[in-house]
Amino acid sequence: MRLPVLVKPQSLVTQSTTPTEKARLWKAANELVSHLHQLSEKGSQVVQQVLGKHAFVEWDHYPEDDVRDHQHHSQYFYHAHPGQQRPFVEHGHFHLFVHAQELGLRPVRELYSEAPAHLIAVSMDATGMPIGFFVVNRWVTKGPWLSSQQCEIALDHFAIKGKQGNRQVNTILSSLVRLYRQAILDLIEERDRTMVKISKGRDRRSVFADQTIEVICYRPISLADDIQLLEEN
Repeated sequence: MRLPVLVKPQSLVTQSTTPTEKARLWKAANELVSHLHQLSEKGSQVVQQVLGKHAFVEWDHYPEDDVRDHQHHSQYFYHAHPGQQRPFVEHGHFHLFVHAQELGLRPVRELYSEAPAHLIAVSMDATGMPIGFFVVNRWVTKGPWLSSQQCEIALDHFAIKGKQGNRQVNTILSSLVRLYRQAILDLIEERDRTMVKISKGRDRRSVFADQTIEVICYRPISLADDIQLLEEN
């Protein structure tokens, strides 16, 4: 199995961050921390809310039929792989998707509907805290492969606000995407650079189907440190 490219974390705020963008980051951070705190006060956390009373079985989707917001064309589920199949430590991860045809990013086919397009995976620890983002090869989720420009559009549309799923988990994931928007886009750009290198001298379709290439790149995060730096800047 090919090891993923490790992307070095950068500050959420840079010299080029505008006051409007910083206000957007603050709003996302406040919303995220507020809902994490609400779960903590109830003696719970994100992973517990997703699993509910179900036994945690590797590879199973939680919830079983995924969570989908038809208005925002967004979808997610949580699951885990056997420990030896993951090149980093985690409890499990969320896979976040968009329905590219419904967003106008892919042509509509009359005979069938495409699988959702994978945007990003959110790695979680056992305490229910997000600890990283990663992107996967096409064979992993089998949906359409979106360009970095299409991913940017999709990220700005991603939201889970419908009746499906746990309301607080939905809000936490939506806020997390907004808070780390640029970090996710940077990771997707690294995905594209890495795939160009891997594909050199090969048919791109064979690379997409190569099961020795699963996680393309990974970026660790520290939510507490990132929010502290946001406060200081």
